[in-house]
Amino acid sequence: MRFDVNSFHPICILSLKENNFIKNKISHLIKAPLKIAVINEGSHTRLIQYLTSQNIKITVLQQNEKKVHKIQRRIRYVWLETSIYTKMTFARSLWTIKEQELQINNIKRNLPIGQSFIKTKIDTNKYINELYYFYCKDLEKELRSKKAIWGRKYKLNYEYNSFILIQEFFSPEIMLFFNNKLNT
Repeated sequence: MRFDVNSFHPICILSLKENNFIKNKISHLIKAPLKIAVINEGSHTRLIQYLTSQNIKITVLQQNEKKVHKIQRRIRYVWLETSIYTKMTFARSLWTIKEQELQINNIKRNLPIGQSFIKTKIDTNKYINELYYFYCKDLEKELRSKKAIWGRKYKLNYEYNSFILIQEFFSPEIMLFFNNKLNT
């Protein structure tokens, strides 16, 4: 399954770059469960594990690697799914790796990015840049839902000025799990 950039139809894109005023305003406008899913700066995979009480597996849809001069680029498209095959998050990432001898090359490609960094003990800084509210026929088909989808784009900085740009698109199922946890 491939996703073309033009297949995502934004209803609203909110830029959060370095602007705490906007972050605070948005924080007051959205409901707590969605806020936790979209604005949290922790591990999204661990959040899903907590919500569902299930192990999360990763399904890699596409993975390419290319070296341009001394910079290595890696592109990856994945689904995060529960152990009962419920698709929770679609994520695409662009890795920019500036040094070959980095620990980043020890990262297992079949794990979620956050878990990979934790296991290899690589420190990162996360900067959430944008929140999305959009629709996409390809995702609707995969998720079997006609509801609009929330997503976010963020940057993970790590060793030697290397970074990963990540876009995550959240299944409406996440909100059901949040509501179940909050009501128990």
